[in-house]
Amino acid sequence: MKALCSTLLLAAAALAQTATPAPTVAQLLGSWKLVSIEDTMTDGKVQPSTQFGPHPQGFIMYEPDGHMCATIANGDRPAWKDPGKATDAEKIAYYDTFIAYCGTFKLDSATSTVTHYPSVAWSPAYVGSTQPRPFRLEGNRLIITAVRGISDPAIAKRTLVWERAKN
Repeated sequence: MKALCSTLLLAAAALAQTATPAPTVAQLLGSWKLVSIEDTMTDGKVQPSTQFGPHPQGFIMYEPDGHMCATIANGDRPAWKDPGKATDAEKIAYYDTFIAYCGTFKLDSATSTVTHYPSVAWSPAYVGSTQPRPFRLEGNRLIITAVRGISDPAIAKRTLVWERAKN
């Protein structure tokens, strides 16, 4: 019995030491460059984002004053034929493959969720909305999971991998 208690105490101590500490705002601050976006479909299939393609580009920035900005674009979208005057079809294609919003953020470290409160956005639907983003930090990577604010109902969740931007 004594050996069992000792084993359980050692196991509990080991788990306590390996538990991930709650994230802090200081860990989020700064600029993060987008590495990848994967969509998990409602049928369970995991694939690169069809909206942003296999080479998405973007940044997300968190400031000490509580403001944030995020921008994501499909990295493979074609340039406009006339850079000074896009056609309606070119404008629609760019709108459909782009997200940008800025506002404030709050961290709930107990649930590892950062919530974005957009006050300016590419889409009026985002302005004034609440965008909770569960996340985890792995070294110099920020991995955000989005289940709200996804325009395609076939997507159950979207996983965005960001890497701390270098100067």
